[in-house]
Amino acid sequence: MTHRTSHPTQRPARVRPVLKLRTIGETAELFSTSTRTVRRLIDSGDLPVHRVGRCVRISDADIAVFLAANRTI
Repeated sequence: MTHRTSHPTQRPARVRPVLKLRTIGETAELFSTSTRTVRRLIDSGDLPVHRVGRCVRISDADIAVFLAANRTI
């Protein structure tokens, strides 16, 4: 009986695309609004965020979805 001395092969980790994450200030500048307005959008649940520790970041993908949903014709 032969024993393998190496560790079993692990599955490769899924590679996710790196998201561009913006601060509240950067998002406010992009929207041409105040940081207070962006915080209100976050608090209301209209603008999703990523929380890393105490840091709050907004992805470009979530910004695009928010802008598309709030577009008027």
